[in-house]
Amino acid sequence: MTEKEMKKLNRYQLLELLIIQTEEVNTLRQQLQEAQKALENRNIQMESIGSIAEASLHLEGVFDAAQNAVDLFLAEAKKRISEMEAQAAEEAQRIIEEAKQRARQLLENAENGKNP
Repeated sequence: MTEKEMKKLNRYQLLELLIIQTEEVNTLRQQLQEAQKALENRNIQMESIGSIAEASLHLEGVFDAAQNAVDLFLAEAKKRISEMEAQAAEEAQRIIEEAKQRARQLLENAENGKNP
């Protein structure tokens, strides 16, 4: 979704996106935990690995790759959340300004004896 498209969304839609992103983060965290448990429970055959040091390097590489993927996803999610918060704040400010302007108009009409 482009920034232009995100600016067109209302607060409800932005909150929905935030919820979706949060659910995706939680799903990925769960998948990572499951993958880590599977790797921990798996019996590594010494003849296929060669040595304990090689096995350690192999597992380290798998965990590093998984961690990098999670880091990238979380960075993107944080960026999107930040953008959505900024847009929501802008929208809230616009609504407040419109309400203030409408209130001023109503007060002016009341002072001048006009009906709203």
